[in-house]
Amino acid sequence: MSGVEVPIILAAVGWVASPLVKKLLEEGFDSLGINAEKKLRKLRHTVLPVLKSVIAKAEDSPHRSEVEGWLQRLKDAYDDAEDALDLLNYDRLKRKAAAAARSSSKRPTNPVRSSFFHIPKRVKWVIKGGRDMLSPRKIKLKVRLKKLKKIAGEAKELSTLLGAQPETADSRQTISVPPPKVFGRDEDRDEIIRRLKIEPAAGVPIPIIAIVGRPGVGKTTLAQYVCKQLRSELTDGQHFDPIMWVYASRNFNASKIMKDIIQQASLASKPQEDLGDADVAVLSNLDAVVAGNLSSTEALRLKMNEKLNGKKFLLVIDDVWCDGEDHKKNWDTLFRCLSECCCLRGSKILVTSQTNDAPRNSTVAPNGAVPVEYVRHLEDLAENDFSDLFIHYALWQFDSHLREDLKEKCRTIAEKLNKDPTAAKMVGETIATKLADLLRSQGNLHAYLEMIADKDWSGDKTKALMWSFRHLPAHLQRCFSYCRLYPRGYKFKALELVQLWMAQGFIKPGDPNERVEDAGDGYLNDLVSRFYIQRHNRFRRSSGTGKPVFYYTLHELLYDLAEKVTRSYCVRIEGNRQSEIPSTIRHLCIPADKMNEKKEEICKLKKLRTLIVAKGESVVSDENVATDIFKSLKKLRVLLVLGLNLENLAKFISEMKHLRILQVSGGTSEFVLPELVSTLYQLQVLEVENASSLPARLTDLVGLRYLRPSVIAEISKLTSLQGLENFQVRKEKGYELEQLKNLNELRGHLRIDNLENVESEESAIAADLKEKKHLDSLQLVWRDGEDNVSSNLDVKILEGLQLPPNLTGLHLDGYRGQSWPSWPENQTSNIQELALRRCGMLEELPPMDQLYPYCRSLELWDLSRLEALHTLPPRLQEFTIIRAPFLTFVTKEDLQMSPADKRSIIKVMRERMPKWFPHKYFQQSLDDSEREMRNLIAPTNGSDSDEASSRGHNKSVPATDADITAVQERWLEMHERKTELIYSRPNEAKLLLPSTITRLRLKGCNITNHAFSVCLQQNLPSLMRLLLADLKMITRLPSADVLANLKSLQTLGLTNCWALTSLGGIRSLPRLVNLLLIRCPCLDIETAVLPSSLRYIRFESCADVDAILANANLPHLSRLTITQCRTRAASLQFRNLRSLHSLSILDCSGVSFSVDLKELHSLENLILQNCSNLEAVMNLPRSLKSLVIHGCPILEESIEIDPLTGRRMLNGIPVEDSFEHAL
Repeated sequence: MSGVEVPIILAAVGWVASPLVKKLLEEGFDSLGINAEKKLRKLRHTVLPVLKSVIAKAEDSPHRSEVEGWLQRLKDAYDDAEDALDLLNYDRLKRKAAAAARSSSKRPTNPVRSSFFHIPKRVKWVIKGGRDMLSPRKIKLKVRLKKLKKIAGEAKELSTLLGAQPETADSRQTISVPPPKVFGRDEDRDEIIRRLKIEPAAGVPIPIIAIVGRPGVGKTTLAQYVCKQLRSELTDGQHFDPIMWVYASRNFNASKIMKDIIQQASLASKPQEDLGDADVAVLSNLDAVVAGNLSSTEALRLKMNEKLNGKKFLLVIDDVWCDGEDHKKNWDTLFRCLSECCCLRGSKILVTSQTNDAPRNSTVAPNGAVPVEYVRHLEDLAENDFSDLFIHYALWQFDSHLREDLKEKCRTIAEKLNKDPTAAKMVGETIATKLADLLRSQGNLHAYLEMIADKDWSGDKTKALMWSFRHLPAHLQRCFSYCRLYPRGYKFKALELVQLWMAQGFIKPGDPNERVEDAGDGYLNDLVSRFYIQRHNRFRRSSGTGKPVFYYTLHELLYDLAEKVTRSYCVRIEGNRQSEIPSTIRHLCIPADKMNEKKEEICKLKKLRTLIVAKGESVVSDENVATDIFKSLKKLRVLLVLGLNLENLAKFISEMKHLRILQVSGGTSEFVLPELVSTLYQLQVLEVENASSLPARLTDLVGLRYLRPSVIAEISKLTSLQGLENFQVRKEKGYELEQLKNLNELRGHLRIDNLENVESEESAIAADLKEKKHLDSLQLVWRDGEDNVSSNLDVKILEGLQLPPNLTGLHLDGYRGQSWPSWPENQTSNIQELALRRCGMLEELPPMDQLYPYCRSLELWDLSRLEALHTLPPRLQEFTIIRAPFLTFVTKEDLQMSPADKRSIIKVMRERMPKWFPHKYFQQSLDDSEREMRNLIAPTNGSDSDEASSRGHNKSVPATDADITAVQERWLEMHERKTELIYSRPNEAKLLLPSTITRLRLKGCNITNHAFSVCLQQNLPSLMRLLLADLKMITRLPSADVLANLKSLQTLGLTNCWALTSLGGIRSLPRLVNLLLIRCPCLDIETAVLPSSLRYIRFESCADVDAILANANLPHLSRLTITQCRTRAASLQFRNLRSLHSLSILDCSGVSFSVDLKELHSLENLILQNCSNLEAVMNLPRSLKSLVIHGCPILEESIEIDPLTGRRMLNGIPVEDSFEHAL
């Protein structure tokens, strides 16, 4: 056997020669009632101290094979003892479930046989202390524990043979790491940034810059270094916005990458997400598609284009591979879509790759080549830079004097690491931890470093990593190795990995009160700190908590390491690669379509603990394959099945007594989860898709921690549940609100649905939410809340629930109480996100500054009777009001206004509205608005409102012009009466915002001109987004003096502000980037002077847009959308728009007009759709990349057919009939 293999074999099973053996023996003897302290005294003093030194000495010893054989026997004995102890625990849980069933008032039928407690005659029972000492399970456990103890004791003899000396106990309990620092890459970073900032020529697809180098040389680190520098320079968006990062790896899939791009672009540009309407009419329904998980390439292309339209982005694609036809096809799809995206010129793609040709292996450009603008070949770090990197991690915690003393020996070690940064970090961390131990024990630091310097790590690049791995604590060795089951490059979440570790028994909390998942998180953090696992930020935060959400990956070299150390007990079969399945393996991942081929081999794996059936290219045709395999695997602890029919699950499932995780997903049809699943008493995770029903006795699984779906009766028995996303209250036994009482381990988010089924305050109190200390987000839903029927019971229920003490997110939906519940301040003070929806009877909110001092997001939706809003939370950042028709903001000055001024405000709508409104479009809006105003006026006008209500209420019959005119007249009458009421209120009510506000959205409430001006006159230095909709009282925006103070405002949206005549001082907004003017028909064009900072404008249902554009100087405008608008002139011209990149003219079907593009030299994307009277498009610019013409019959008469290609052409430019085809 070669020298390279030596550390691999020892490392693979070396973890078992550790205190883990003692811990298992202690647990086993304790379960048998045997004094473990006395039994293991000799083992503790003579065996444990030599275990590590035996492994270390065996590496270069001629007796290595003896040690390897001993380790394998020790591992087998360990597994056997662990299984025996596990069966004993199964029996304990089985008895516990039976006792619970007997104590219940009504005992359901038990699927277990009636011979449940039958004692075989051949078993002799010995009673001692009231307990059986020699039951069959215990006899087996006792025998296996003795065998394990005996084999472990052989370490003493081996230590004598090898000359191994006892070692002190491992003190590596906690570790710390130095601050991240990059060495020797400043020149590379600066050159890449310089290249990124170079503007490409017009018409060139998005250029690619590639960082190419061997594995571990630092490509990803350099790309991160570049992004960090660019973000530090990003003040007003001069360079790239957004900067997005996606991870490709060998399992690259174009659709998955596009989904990642869509997600990151959406989150990076949240202000534009708030704008609501899509830029192109054909994209308007895609948000609903996205919610259903986009799957088609076309839909993904459209959505990605929508998100990146008009943006100058930087996309980093890390770890690019293109070594096969499938990879090439996926890259071609992705790059083609990106190259035709309607982004700003100057957008770039930065890729990292191990091979020089990977970025070029696509055919995007017309000449058949990807425009790889520059390739940066990343060489190894200079010797001094690499040494400095290693020393940074090895000696960072020592003072300068000691660093200088040890530096030269560290430089000698660094020379052996092949200039591999990953090895430098891992070996450096290992050495740093040992040096810290030696320093505490006054050991010889120089001697230790000399010993390391004598190591031979030449040849195999993983040798140094293997050395570091062997010095990893045993429990972390097992946890890291298990990651081998994931595909290379797979992005996993913390909980999914921790659950797998739990199922295998890898996690041993040091504190008996510590939650196993928390201990597992600690293991994961340790592996991240030691550089075995990489953590990435997903650029989003979880609901309610505001905590960042991470995903994790294994570096390429670390995945290679995991493969090597697990080759004898962990196998992953992928693609068409032929893989043998050794008989020694304990963990297997296999595609479903390979099950039949590997059936005989799998059936022999009697000790298999993990089986992951991944989705294959085809479905298993032989239904008996799964049955034959699964019935042989009785030691399974993890069974994950994707894309496999499990109709025969009932035949074998009850034999899997060790099973902790059962996940079934991806099936094509519904199936019945067998009743015998309820006998899997050790099950911790049960997640099934397409299950038509769940077992009635599922509540016997008292150890269950995660359940999906969760609609089962008497769920209160599952006291170990950690996650319960949705609890539905029913008026049935077993589904009462009280079922939550004992579920005090719940954490994260909880939604309680159908609260209208709660019949008493006592039920709410019995739910005992105050004891749910780990819940951070709570959603309470009444399904019939929209009925607007007052319910005093709802108030009592809310007060009875008593909020969890650590709640940070609260969402009430459909609450029917008139008053706010009187929760004490200590229950609400931690809430950061508060949302109220469909609370139709709520009339007033309490002082929010006292009850919710840390609230940063407040949403009020559909509060149809809310009249008063008092002080807001002092730290509020996002504030939303949507459809609160009784809520009015008015100042003292408004109330003292002269009758003449009031009449001038009232006259605005009557004079201007009928001239513009397209009848069919606004009829529904008029009806809805009239209904809201009628409700507002009703309390003061008696029967008049009833008469109004009886008129025009029938919308089922198509209306004539005369009918619509009558509706308009009624609406105007209502509006005038509503205005009189608002300006005649007895008291003022101001909207006073805290200085922390960043986003304000007002829709469907009442605010006067002066009240709005006073609102914005406050100190609002952080306000970035201001969205106004359905505000019928505002006739003008505030003056320049007021708006000039909004120095951070980037987005302004005005929608359905029908009375708005003036944009006031909008020109003074210094940083306004996005402007929406939607259905503001009364706007006075002469006063509409727009700020020059604008980059995106959307006009919809506005008059004379050509006049607005003619008055504006917009040098930075890149996107312009004009929908359902009309122009003064017969020719729509565009001046002073030298940066315009994308122009859309949609649904403008008024008078005949033409479009002149003479001065649009940067225009690349033009969409003309449903403009029935558009006669001509003149001076098409040469920069145009995409031209869409659809539903423009007059213009389409000018389109010609190219005789060679058959394509439609207009003035030599190809024409598509939809945006989708343009992609």
